[in-house]
Amino acid sequence: MTSDMVFYPGKLILSIVAHDQGEAVVNATKDAGAQGGTIIHGRSDTSSLLDILGLHDPAQDIVLTLSGDNEAEAIFQAVKTCNPTKKNLGTTMLIDVRGILHHMTAGTSENIHATRSATMSTTSSHVLISFIVNKGTADDAMAAARKAGASGGTIINAKGTAKEDDVKFFGITLVPEKEMLLTIVPQDKAVSIIDAVKAVPSLEEPGAGIAFTVDIMEFAFLGR
Repeated sequence: MTSDMVFYPGKLILSIVAHDQGEAVVNATKDAGAQGGTIIHGRSDTSSLLDILGLHDPAQDIVLTLSGDNEAEAIFQAVKTCNPTKKNLGTTMLIDVRGILHHMTAGTSENIHATRSATMSTTSSHVLISFIVNKGTADDAMAAARKAGASGGTIINAKGTAKEDDVKFFGITLVPEKEMLLTIVPQDKAVSIIDAVKAVPSLEEPGAGIAFTVDIMEFAFLGR
C-alpha cells in the first residue's frame, strides 16, 4: 500500500529541561501517544545568579515533540507531570503549528487533520522570542533582555548557511558560527526586549543577527 506526503495542522510541545532529563520527557510523550521526539543540547545563560555562584549546572536538554491537534493536550499534560518530585526541572510550552509534513496511506477516507476546532484559542499572554546571533554574543543579548524584563533564556550552538552571493548583496560579514537564544516573555514586553537587544553594541552591525517571535498557547514550569 502506497502513501502520500501531506501537510496537516498540529502542535509543537517544546520543553527545556535540566541536562540528561530529555529522555524522561521523550518517554512521557511516547506513553501519551507521541511517535517520538528530538533532543537538542543547550545551556542556560551565564548571567543567571546560580550559574555565577557555581550552584547550577548550565547544561540543558531541549525536547521538540510534534503531534496532531487531537493528541496534543494529553501529551502536554504528560510532560507537565513526568517528574513531579524534581524541583526546578525546567519549562514546557504548547505552540501552534500550521503545517506538519506527514505520510498518509493512500486511500484513507478519514482526514482527521483537515479542519481545526473553531473554539481553539487565538490569544496568547506570552511569546517565545528566538534570537539567532553571531557566536559569542548570545550572553550579551541575554543580559540586555534581562534588563528589559526577561527572566532568563536558553542558548543553543548553531551554524549559519549564508552563501557568498548573499554576503556580497547585503554587504555583511560572513560569520558561520552562530548561537540561538530562546526566551519566554510576556506579550506586552516583547517589543521592548527586542529593542533592548537591538541596541547592544555587538549586535548593531549589519548581519549580526535576526529575531522572531512565536505565540505560545500555554506553558508551565516543571518540577514546581
